[in-house]
Amino acid sequence: MSDLQCPARFLVVAAPGTVRPEPLAESLRHERVAAVYDAPPHADEARALAGALGLPLHDMTRRLTLAEVAAQSPGALDVLRDLADLHRGETVVVVGEGPAGRRVDVSVDGDGVAVTQVSPEGAT
Repeated sequence: MSDLQCPARFLVVAAPGTVRPEPLAESLRHERVAAVYDAPPHADEARALAGALGLPLHDMTRRLTLAEVAAQSPGALDVLRDLADLHRGETVVVVGEGPAGRRVDVSVDGDGVAVTQVSPEGAT
């Protein structure tokens, strides 16, 4: 891993599913999102979310689940570390699998990884 001077911040969100992406996009507007990632094949919801944020949808090497990110699975953290090298000092949305309305925030820098479960079990 490279020596990151500025942390990359990842907002790992569950695909909106049948929920329209506009409310999720609106809740993320104040975050100054620089990029949106999802793993192919892209869900229509991920494309719609990226479009609602006015950003292109980028490919990840594999799809993440919010549960594995919250549990700090080594495989999930490796994917985010790889993306962190591309997004120093930026906020990035990563569309993952999980219950609609859930979100896990991750900060990655040279000192390590910090994970915050923004919408804990039972929250919507």
